[in-house]
Amino acid sequence: MVACLLFLGVAVFSEPLRHLASIAFRAPLVVLHGGVRILAWLPSLPALSEQQAALRRELASHQLELIRLRETIRRLTRAQQLQEAASQPGVVASILGRTVLPTEHVVLVDRGRRDGIAPETVLVDEQGLVGRILQVHETTSTAVLLTDPSSRVAGLVERSRESGLLMGTGGSLIEFVYLDLEADIQIGDRVVTAGLGGSFPTGLAVGTVVRLARDERSASTTAWVSPAVKVRRLEEVLC
Repeated sequence: MVACLLFLGVAVFSEPLRHLASIAFRAPLVVLHGGVRILAWLPSLPALSEQQAALRRELASHQLELIRLRETIRRLTRAQQLQEAASQPGVVASILGRTVLPTEHVVLVDRGRRDGIAPETVLVDEQGLVGRILQVHETTSTAVLLTDPSSRVAGLVERSRESGLLMGTGGSLIEFVYLDLEADIQIGDRVVTAGLGGSFPTGLAVGTVVRLARDERSASTTAWVSPAVKVRRLEEVLC
């Protein structure tokens, strides 16, 4: 009886031991097999890294192309908006740079001779007159803004048809001179281009009268006009 129990005990406990031993012997083989598989992958890692780099370059190229397409669409839309607002055809030009002197209001635009731009081309935006082209190069042009001290434009009070000369001051306002002492002009009047001299078409918005000075000694009136276009904030114009 005792012998039978001993035999059963050995049988019961030996089975788990055999199972554990089997796992213990198989584990190194599994690890070894996995290691072999990892080692087999190692030679392909540089190629995989190169593929990832190539995909990144391709993605960057597509993103750049998308940005260009969006910019083209934006400029075409902007051109249509400006043409409709200004009631005239033209090409949209972006402002590339400005003079550093605060009293000189001269800008460089990204349109030139190859775009059909010529000296004295009028610049406008949806608010009104911006200035004119001074010098033309192959791909760029220099433009004088309405507020530059060298700017001269024949102006007209829209309400009363009083006419005079609009002169840039290099500041934020335009001086309106050669008005009679009794000229029918008031603060708040809208001033437009008179179209005299042929440089500027008639009726382009210039700005609004914000100050008046009547001088009896010279029998004249001087007005100061706030430009309709905020020239220092310009990003694009219609040529």
